[in-house]
Amino acid sequence: MTRSARRGLGYVSELVAATHAYPSDVVDNAEYLRRCRFTLGTEPEALATETRMRTRRWCQPHENTATMTRAAISRLCEERPELAAEVDAVVVTSGTTMPMAHPSDPSNCAFADLSPLVLQQLGRSRALGIDVKACYCTGFLRGLQVADGLLANANYRSVLVLSTEQGSRFSLAESNRSTFCFIVGDAAGAVVLRRAEPRARVGIIDYVGYTDVDKLSWVGIGADAESIIMLGSRAGEATQRMLLECGRRLLERNGLTPRDVGWLLPIQTHAGLLDSVRSELGFSADQLLWVGGERGFSGSASIPACLSEQLASGVVSKGQLVLSLAVGAGMNCGGALYYA
Repeated sequence: MTRSARRGLGYVSELVAATHAYPSDVVDNAEYLRRCRFTLGTEPEALATETRMRTRRWCQPHENTATMTRAAISRLCEERPELAAEVDAVVVTSGTTMPMAHPSDPSNCAFADLSPLVLQQLGRSRALGIDVKACYCTGFLRGLQVADGLLANANYRSVLVLSTEQGSRFSLAESNRSTFCFIVGDAAGAVVLRRAEPRARVGIIDYVGYTDVDKLSWVGIGADAESIIMLGSRAGEATQRMLLECGRRLLERNGLTPRDVGWLLPIQTHAGLLDSVRSELGFSADQLLWVGGERGFSGSASIPACLSEQLASGVVSKGQLVLSLAVGAGMNCGGALYYA
């Protein structure tokens, strides 16, 4: 059994808050087809049945990753105003905020950072800001790992991890060839992790992940910065294998079975693929958290946004164990076990 990533550490990274924001444009399947400028390789009715997609949330022209980030942080500050003063570091992940092509500040196309904007909104002028760009759909799970490492330093009290994606930017162009575009949505989601003394049913338990560079060209953003690259069945099969690998490794090396875990919360991607992963890992249908049919798949933001929604609605309770899994461009994969 491989050693757990956190075994023997004298602190825990406790999840003390979560927040999310979705943009305002609710795009149903008929509207997606009306806007789409390329030919889908599957009949729309069959695609809707296969993916269980009904609507996706997209940014309108006045919205982007920066506005969704501001909305999520505003929600956090309204619900938990006391946390702003203790956030000593912010980690933001976004694979769809790009210099020149898709900047975070429309008045400065070379600027694609978001962490300084979050720190400014929190009123934290002397805290640490980190932007992570190259992890794509695994960004949130990579962010958890970075935050957990930062909290090893007792000078950091809390770290905010935020992921935000605007995949709709790439979902309509004539240069697209993949039906994956049909499920894409936009969102922002975040959690606050606090350094705490170890105690039962609190904090991050373990995490895994790697980048398979042999598959670098299989999934990504097109050279025109307007389209999505997805090498069909090869990418889908690799995604499933990598999700299963991360899930099995985390369960096995921590001596857990699906019965010990409250929820399976993967990236909110293709419903059929996630059903297969859930079944092969041994989770019941009732343990899967999936809102992709209404929200769309917002890449790295889809895990924290879903988690925040489910915590707010009471579906997920404090202290329940969650297994999150993600695969994205690169190809990157990752997994994390943590208590909500």
